[in-house]
Amino acid sequence: MEDIKQYWNEFLNIISEDDEFTAVALLKGSVFVVEEDNKAAIVCSGDFAATHIKKDFLGRIKDFFNDKCSNNIDIDVRVDADFVNEHLMPEEEYQEKSETANNNVEVSNTTKKEVSNNKSNLNDYFRFDNFIQGNNNKYVFEAAKYVSSNPGKEYNPFYVYGSVGIGKTHLLQAIGNSYLEANPNAKVIYIDGSGFRDEYVSSLQNKKPEVFKRKYKSLDMLLLDDLQLLESAQETSKELFEIFQALDSAAKQMVFVSDKPPKELRNIESRLKNRFEKSLILSIEPPQYETRLAIIERKLFDLHTSIDEEVMKYMAENITTDVRKIEGAIRAYLSVRDLMKITPDVEQCEKMGIFKDYFTNKPKLKNATVKEIKKMVADYYGIEMSSFESTDRTKFIAKARHVAIYLSCEYSKKSVTEIGLEFNRDHSSIIHGRDKVKDELRSGSHLFTEINEIISNIS
Repeated sequence: MEDIKQYWNEFLNIISEDDEFTAVALLKGSVFVVEEDNKAAIVCSGDFAATHIKKDFLGRIKDFFNDKCSNNIDIDVRVDADFVNEHLMPEEEYQEKSETANNNVEVSNTTKKEVSNNKSNLNDYFRFDNFIQGNNNKYVFEAAKYVSSNPGKEYNPFYVYGSVGIGKTHLLQAIGNSYLEANPNAKVIYIDGSGFRDEYVSSLQNKKPEVFKRKYKSLDMLLLDDLQLLESAQETSKELFEIFQALDSAAKQMVFVSDKPPKELRNIESRLKNRFEKSLILSIEPPQYETRLAIIERKLFDLHTSIDEEVMKYMAENITTDVRKIEGAIRAYLSVRDLMKITPDVEQCEKMGIFKDYFTNKPKLKNATVKEIKKMVADYYGIEMSSFESTDRTKFIAKARHVAIYLSCEYSKKSVTEIGLEFNRDHSSIIHGRDKVKDELRSGSHLFTEINEIISNIS
């Protein structure tokens, strides 16, 4: 057993001499444990280290041990942060951290108990004061605050839709939390479409549908998330309409959130859809660059830490749709920083692939010529191809021209001068058109969706 541990130290010495910095940092930040004569484990403090060790170094480690030992050694890689801290930290520091952690667990358990006793299902974190406002959501934000303060009045029901990860759930729960703060005895329920469906089905199985109906018809506020999940549950949507009728008659507030507007919902009770379409319907757009940057700053504030401004800007530029990925990207960066004792700059982040699972995928084109790109853009916007070479500067034509120029610059492998010849423009005009689209994409405009749709049509 001691020999196996000695072989581990030998391996670490070898890679240290070879200046394999990443391997040294990852492996020395982990704990090697011999469990049996032919079985060992590398215990890591986080998923990032475990993933990279498995992918980049485990094969070499096994080969090294097999050369040294008469029997093959089975080496596993697993994550156990507490175990690593206990074995690598100085004893006094570990005890101090353990005491803090235990205190946090007590607080956390208390919080969980309060949440479990809170029949509203609301998460206290989602509040108006920590919601980041931007041009993409300012109107929705103000409407949500009004609804929480004036329930059951002008904006009832209130319907919000938009793509994933842009703050719909945060606003929905903030409405409930704000209302409950002012009315602590009110009956409020936050639930998503699948939870509502499952609860209704369970009531039928237990032959207690009336209990289900009484519960929801007696609410002061219903907050229903992910309404689109009821598209495949027609019976449940019929039940929801009955509840809707009862709450509406009693002037009780209802807020619905979905990833699509009411008219695009399929297989939902038609009477319910009609009522939605007569309500206040607002959409949340993807946040612009400045708002995304503010979200990153807020997340770092909540984590009581900071990172380099250029890295923050790099993240804000590349997480353009699902901003829920911002928190994951931040944690990925912090795990590398804390584990490897380095502060990666933008170039190092790219080399190490720290954000590869979080950044918005860049649209891809198969081999397409400038002419093919121009045709697809012209067809998409319903204009003549000749418009691209014309002097027509109307807003719609100019937008289509800029999109075609941008796609040609990004994917055709032609120089800006060569592309200019295709558009009857000089190279400075091509650069201007390309950069204008880049700036709009950074701001989180609808152009990102349009460009994706154009690209998907190019075979």
